[in-house]
Amino acid sequence: MSSDEKYSLNYRQMLEDRMPVTFDSLGIEDGQEVERMWLGDIIDGKYIEDYVVVQRSAYDIETDEAGAVYAVIENGRMLVKAPNVKRYRIPEDVYRIATNAFKGCPDMEELDVPYSVDDYEIDNALKRCDHQFKVHLWNWSYNNTRSEALEKEIAEGYVDEYGFVYSQDRKRLLKAAPKVKEYWIPEGVEKIDRLAFHHCVFEDLHIPSTCKMEEWPVEEWPVWGNERIQGCIWTSGNSEFLTNHTTPNL
Repeated sequence: MSSDEKYSLNYRQMLEDRMPVTFDSLGIEDGQEVERMWLGDIIDGKYIEDYVVVQRSAYDIETDEAGAVYAVIENGRMLVKAPNVKRYRIPEDVYRIATNAFKGCPDMEELDVPYSVDDYEIDNALKRCDHQFKVHLWNWSYNNTRSEALEKEIAEGYVDEYGFVYSQDRKRLLKAAPKVKEYWIPEGVEKIDRLAFHHCVFEDLHIPSTCKMEEWPVEEWPVWGNERIQGCIWTSGNSEFLTNHTTPNL
């Protein structure tokens, strides 16, 4: 019997303690294992039928030097179990946190949470902590230091009338101005530096189709910080709204 079959049998046995399972279907839907069970019985003169869906996802796991356990999910990782150390910094490629990730961490005193984790994920997990500890919620990347080469390129770059700095060929946005409410990045720009929006807050930011951000690896996406971006990506005359991304204040 495979491990999947064993898990399915456990679900069925658990449910049959309360009501007989009349039909059990196991299949793959959208790449995930889905089990559907119908339960039926005569109770108090009525035939009662329940329909139960069990959706199961299996992820590879990784363990770091501190002992933290991560599940490898799409476009990043999920913190499954935090290590029992005094201070821990969750890596920036983590954007999900399991509900009981901080259970069993009595020695935890301080925690760094990256900008990639939203309010719901961290709040939900912290509610189930065994004790309170200090939490640092980062709005920006842990490392906000631009390389010397990039600083030199910015110094020698093209600056537009709003203070936005581009590479000399004007194909890369290197640094945005901090106090511009609405801005249109020109067509022809292909790349945005990861720290270009450091400490910038926009009401509307328009990104041209030439950037093709949907094709970029996640680690190359710019750090939006704690602002709520309500701009759009213009493609072939149509607009697609950016997903709003918010993180708590540091």
